[in-house]
Amino acid sequence: MLAETQPLLEFIEAAKSQGATDEFLVALLRQNGWSEKRIYQAFGDWYQARIGKAVPSGGGRVEAAKDAFLYLLAFITLGIWVIQLGSLLFAAIDRTFPNPVFYYTRAEWVPSIATELASIIVAFPLFVFVTSTIVQSVRRQPERLESSVRKWLTYIALVITVSTMIGDVVAFLQYFLRGDLNTRFVLKVLTVLVIAGGVFAYYFDSLRSSRVSSARNRLFALAALITAIFGVTVGFVQIGSPAMQRSASADARRLFDLSSLAQQMHSNWLVHRGPGFMLSATLQDERANDSGGKTSLLDPVSRRPYRYAPGQGTTYSLCAVFARPSPADVQGQWRHQAGNVCFTLDASNNVESMPRPW
Repeated sequence: MLAETQPLLEFIEAAKSQGATDEFLVALLRQNGWSEKRIYQAFGDWYQARIGKAVPSGGGRVEAAKDAFLYLLAFITLGIWVIQLGSLLFAAIDRTFPNPVFYYTRAEWVPSIATELASIIVAFPLFVFVTSTIVQSVRRQPERLESSVRKWLTYIALVITVSTMIGDVVAFLQYFLRGDLNTRFVLKVLTVLVIAGGVFAYYFDSLRSSRVSSARNRLFALAALITAIFGVTVGFVQIGSPAMQRSASADARRLFDLSSLAQQMHSNWLVHRGPGFMLSATLQDERANDSGGKTSLLDPVSRRPYRYAPGQGTTYSLCAVFARPSPADVQGQWRHQAGNVCFTLDASNNVESMPRPW
């Protein structure tokens, strides 16, 4: 390394003997294409030769690695909770202003919202913790604001948010010019603009600041906290408490089991229909006709058998005890109230199958 800096050392020696200052020499060498790293390394060697002591190390590489870890973790957790927040709000908008063309059952949207809620609950506090750690370290060492790692990752985040907002505005104008705007789409556009715009404003302002601004950090932290709490609240309003979800899932399983039994009876009627056709006397007898053997006869919670009673001709009843009234996406013959409910069915008529509750 000494051979590489030897020309610089000789030049510095000659220039210093003529009274040139360090600041002038650094500017002159930079103008002539030398990197700051080489210049300051040469100055360090020059002073080391004069005073007999090596320049003490400040752990720059270690600090740079630590900065990279903290900023990467901050941006990753930011991306997780912001994207999941947007997805959750999109789902809430779709349920509030449903599209008549597309129909989503509870078994489809509940797991999605639960995943988004869990992601926000885990990623947001971690993002706040990592960001506060970064702010505290910068407050102790303001020179870390000039970290190249910080600037590179921040600019990458800005590029992503700006690209998102541009795409959002382009989509809005596209639908506006086509005359296809509706409340649902406008709300989604505003959701993206607010979330991406908030992220852009925070990081763009952090690049312009030459020092740590406590007021700015508190303002953005409060805005992020309000946004996250709003998203979590919306999510729980959509799917309810965990206890409610357990009871709703159990009811969905009961409906699935009953509809599977009804379909099995209809299939049996199709095979054996005629003057001599008779319904099975018990559910166990009907289960024996099920070649797959996958139809459950037991309540998923109490583990008691579902009640079955054959009627006149091809009619029969299936009964179960439900924890809650049926949700809005259960239509037709399977709608029910809470408590003991019996469905009167006809084996000669096909029944609506219920989606799997998972």
